[in-house]
Amino acid sequence: MDKIEDLLNEKKFFEAFEMIDEILKTDKDAKDDIVEILEESGENFIDEEDNESAEKLFKKEILIEPVNGYFNLGLVNLDMNRNDDAIGNFKKSTDYGNNSADIYKFIGMAYMNKEDYDNAIIHLNKSVSIEENFENEHYLGLAYLGKEDYDNAIKFFSKANNIKENYETLHYLGLAYLGKDDYDNAINFFTKSVNRNTDFADAYYYRGMTYYAIKNEREAMKDYKKACDLNEEYLDLPYESY
Repeated sequence: MDKIEDLLNEKKFFEAFEMIDEILKTDKDAKDDIVEILEESGENFIDEEDNESAEKLFKKEILIEPVNGYFNLGLVNLDMNRNDDAIGNFKKSTDYGNNSADIYKFIGMAYMNKEDYDNAIIHLNKSVSIEENFENEHYLGLAYLGKEDYDNAIKFFSKANNIKENYETLHYLGLAYLGKDDYDNAINFFTKSVNRNTDFADAYYYRGMTYYAIKNEREAMKDYKKACDLNEEYLDLPYESY
């Protein structure tokens, strides 16, 4: 096993895979150890931003343990923004019996990347129905926000925030209320967001936009300047152009 691990780390994949095949011919009990090595080496390549090498290892894992192999390959595809490939591999994992909350969460995230919010909501709802945790509620809120269904966005962001208060979730609550033209609540949540993270430019920018909408130009300008100080990209996004 140490030799296989060394070969994988050296990216001598052909030799490593030949050795794996020989071992499995005579020792079926070695399967779990080999899968563990493939996954650990694949995760190391991901950490090194070498997704192509990770992809090779997980394709080999599929031949040994398809449930985890397709799931891990889907994660690599998602990281590479190959969303159709990610969806296909995640769904193959479900075909082999993976019905975890995570699998539906990641399918939903891939659909969100494609701006296919209807399919994202279908799968994220499955994820939430299996396990109500911060991430599942948060991502479902994002899908509804992307669809401009602000009431449902508020519902699920609020659930996420009740589990764990997070500056990004607070910001998205502000955006959802801004979408409903509920300026008081929008300002309230943008303020909570910047209180949680004083370096979060987005919340300053959109709080300023909310102030601008209610004709409070003094506060709007203060927030706009703060947002630009933190993120120069906002210099190209004056409120008048919104």
